[in-house]
Amino acid sequence: MARKKISRNNAASQSNLASQTSHSPSKRSRSPTLAEQAERHHLYQLAVQSPQTDVALLQQIYHQARGRSARRLREDFCGTAALLCAWLRQGAAFSGEGIDIDDEPLAWGKQNNFKPLGKHGRRADLRVAEARAPSLVAPDIRCAFNFSYWIFRRREVLCEYFRAVYADLAADGVFVIDLHGGAEVFSEEEEVTDCGEFDLVCHQTAVSPVDHSANLALHFRFADGSEMHNAFQYTWRIWSMPEIMDVLREAGFDDLRAYWCCDEGEETRYELTERGYNDFAWVACLAAVK
Repeated sequence: MARKKISRNNAASQSNLASQTSHSPSKRSRSPTLAEQAERHHLYQLAVQSPQTDVALLQQIYHQARGRSARRLREDFCGTAALLCAWLRQGAAFSGEGIDIDDEPLAWGKQNNFKPLGKHGRRADLRVAEARAPSLVAPDIRCAFNFSYWIFRRREVLCEYFRAVYADLAADGVFVIDLHGGAEVFSEEEEVTDCGEFDLVCHQTAVSPVDHSANLALHFRFADGSEMHNAFQYTWRIWSMPEIMDVLREAGFDDLRAYWCCDEGEETRYELTERGYNDFAWVACLAAVK
């Protein structure tokens, strides 16, 4: 899938990637493994995110809803804010805001993603805040990608978040979220994706048929046999599309549009659909038009 995403809520990340040095019996220092040399946020961006694709998708959705381009974006659960940086690269007319409750990925993003933008990075605000916090400026478009909002496991809490989004958007605003489903979504297994110089391993466990809660861990494996284990960990609820649509309607959105991810060789496009496709595994986006 071009939308390489599995999930992300950096506030739930558990691992500590401080390098560890071990010694052979001869007391001589060994060379660090590839896993020990790697940085988890960098790997995550390479393996899971596709910011340019997402910017194009957001503009496609907004243009189809409003007949023009969106100018201001708010990225919820933004982590390192790679998407927000790609948004700014569209030009001087574009601005935005990134929100995350964890200051560690935000600090990494400021240093590694925003600093290279120079003065252009000033068109965005990065804040440590809860996802339900109001924006500094009402956004044209707001998103919660990588299934990050699945951390809201109770319906009333998810509805509270969606209501806050509705109230926060500009008068002609659009809210976009992604989700995945199909029979595979409830599988307890490891899914390995070749990312070139390393493999991404998505390991889902503890799936409950009662409340659809599940644990997901992301590992990164390298050619030298080393592994960055539990680089990111999440506990969330696997929400279905009808459930999410019902909650969005309860929150005030009555114009909901489903966009299905269609892979065609090396290209990925999102197709507006009323029925979708009953595949074993699928990825889609929901647009909630205010």
